[in-house]
Amino acid sequence: MRARAGAAGPAAGLGLLVAAVVLIGLNLRGPIVGVPPLLGRISGELGLTAAAAGLLTSLPLLSFAILSPFVGGVVRRLGIDRTLLVSLLLLIAAVSLRPWDGWVGLLLGTAVVGVAITLGNVVVPVLVRRDAPGHVSAVMALSTSAYGVGQGLASFVAVPLADEVGWRGSIAAPALLILLALAVWVVRMRRAALAGAGAGLAGPEGAAADSAFPQHAAAADARSAGHGATAGAGARPAGTTAAATARTWSHVWRQGEAWWLAAFFGLQASLFYAAATWIPTQLRETAGVSEVTAGTAVSVFHLVGIAGTLLVPAAIRVLGGASRVAAVVGALWAVFFAGLALAVDAWVVWAVVGGLTQGAGIGLGLTLIAMRPVDAAYGRYVSGMVQGVGYALAAVAPVLVGWLARSTGGWAAPTAVLAAAGLAMAVTGLRAGADRHIG
Repeated sequence: MRARAGAAGPAAGLGLLVAAVVLIGLNLRGPIVGVPPLLGRISGELGLTAAAAGLLTSLPLLSFAILSPFVGGVVRRLGIDRTLLVSLLLLIAAVSLRPWDGWVGLLLGTAVVGVAITLGNVVVPVLVRRDAPGHVSAVMALSTSAYGVGQGLASFVAVPLADEVGWRGSIAAPALLILLALAVWVVRMRRAALAGAGAGLAGPEGAAADSAFPQHAAAADARSAGHGATAGAGARPAGTTAAATARTWSHVWRQGEAWWLAAFFGLQASLFYAAATWIPTQLRETAGVSEVTAGTAVSVFHLVGIAGTLLVPAAIRVLGGASRVAAVVGALWAVFFAGLALAVDAWVVWAVVGGLTQGAGIGLGLTLIAMRPVDAAYGRYVSGMVQGVGYALAAVAPVLVGWLARSTGGWAAPTAVLAAAGLAMAVTGLRAGADRHIG
């Protein structure tokens, strides 16, 4: 096994890696989904239209879409560890400052939140592939389940906290949790430095000895054997030319399998953000529930997602492959939206169904991003491309749903469109979950 300078690797310990990615995961969705339960208050005070209010959710997604493909270049210059440090520093600054300067400040701060989370989105799967190659699906399940905890916590406390300190204080409060993640990440970086700043990786960069794709391990180990030593976090393997690196950047955009994965990921993200943004409003208008009850419903939606995420590795084994799990997840999205349209009074049931579905969907999507690239070096390009394309689709969803609801005077048309998108996701999942490498 070759050493890789600047990579944290086992010198910092698998336990500290898990703690770090879980705490980072807690903060990669909460600053976005904590806003929708307060849209009524924000819109009333700032005089926003429904479309303008939808931007508070869509703007980070636009950042994901536009910037994700370029994160590989940032990682090449800064390394994985420093890129995550920059992500957390930007995030804590933006979340702390954005509520206090009117609509323009809120919008600009939300854009910076999107930039910060984009870096984390792309880098975390690559970090896990690099430092825990034999435990990718398990560590990614823990990481993405933390998304659900962060989402649920943010949406659950948003309204009660706003009652006490106002909506501005409520959406700035996640900065405290980001500070904790930042502290743990700095500790991990420092331990790696004290261990010699040249600690070896937990395994070869291309290793993928994970139960989700066990037959890939031997081939990955064979590829990794020829990589040689590298210098600097995120540096390319010795013997890899600049032309080869450039080819990996352009090559990923010509991979049909990457486009299937991007379509699956984009539909999952679109359905999730559309639901997270508009479920509170839809329930208030169609089920007649209070603002607090609507906030509780979306909290259930997020928190139950934790279970959905944790079930992904077992579901892959039981159903015999990721493709089948992906198809089931898409079908369940269709059931969720059909239920909201046809039996909204059973919203508790649909919140649980939707929660399990969205948790499994994001968990599977990120696991596939981590597992399907041929190695971790190529993975940063696959991750950037898939998330860039996927979030480009997702950025449209909340605004489109808000516009469609207001244009038609109800929620029947939006939920029908979203249910159809769930069926489309089931079809794309059959290819997105294919049991073979991309690249």
